[in-house]
Amino acid sequence: MRLVARFAAAAFALAVLGLPASAQTIYPNDGTIGMVPPEGMVPVPGVPGFQDRAASASILVLEMPKPAFAEITSNFAPEELQKQGVTVEQRRDVTLADGVPAVLLKGFQTVGAGALKKWILIAGAKEQTGMVTVQFPEASAARYPDAKVEEALKTVVFRAPPSTEEMLAKLPFTVAETEGYKVMKVIGSSAVLLTKPETGAAGAADKGGPQTQSFFIVAVGPGEIREEEREAAAKRAITSVPGIKELRVERGGPLRVGGQPGFELIANAVDQQTGQPVKVAQWLSFGRTGYLRMVGVAPTENFDADYGAMRALRDGVALR
Repeated sequence: MRLVARFAAAAFALAVLGLPASAQTIYPNDGTIGMVPPEGMVPVPGVPGFQDRAASASILVLEMPKPAFAEITSNFAPEELQKQGVTVEQRRDVTLADGVPAVLLKGFQTVGAGALKKWILIAGAKEQTGMVTVQFPEASAARYPDAKVEEALKTVVFRAPPSTEEMLAKLPFTVAETEGYKVMKVIGSSAVLLTKPETGAAGAADKGGPQTQSFFIVAVGPGEIREEEREAAAKRAITSVPGIKELRVERGGPLRVGGQPGFELIANAVDQQTGQPVKVAQWLSFGRTGYLRMVGVAPTENFDADYGAMRALRDGVALR
């Protein structure tokens, strides 16, 4: 499935109401893409978008890498959207502020016996691509006429992303020790990825072959996990570690993490890209309103040496 279908398929559900809307440009979820939403639309806390609950109307804003614009617009396939129930009736090129090129798709989506009016704006700025999707039922068309929707979409603007330091400061936790790891990416407002180059098995670096990097992920999740559910939660979580396959849990059990009840799992796996064997260490630290999840992955031959650094990283993570 091409990118346009994947991203369009993701743009359907929004949550509860947030703050009052204004005539100012709003950057939902404090992201890098903003717009002046139509009157009646308000930001959704924790979601990159807007909503008018009474009209069942929503706007979802997706941030994508710069190359996505060319890929989506040049490989546009209406039949892929049709598989999602979306029929494109009109496509045209538009130009946004600062000369940003964009493509505007207009149509509808079949949902059961009803239909949703739908707009998809794909914009290609200098540093990134944005996709803005508007949808609402036919019954709300009088409240949101075409001209009003398109006027709002043409206000879409981009701003430079915050620095790594600014993004780290917004996370609900701090990382006191990095132990040779470097921050590679802050993921939204709830996770951070740290990496440390490693030489893979059989001297891959010397032979110019692919290398496996050690990496460490820290993320926070909402909700209390009861004691009797913690082992099952840990086992479910470790199956979702990115970049690995053929995972087999080796050992694990409860322990204290940062003064909180926790659970550790150690597993063997294979790096999806290089095919090299890796080991995985996962720790969950449980609180009353949420939990911390910390995952370290390293080449098997380096794991014993790296395990101490991973534990130091783990012990340096604390909720704000």
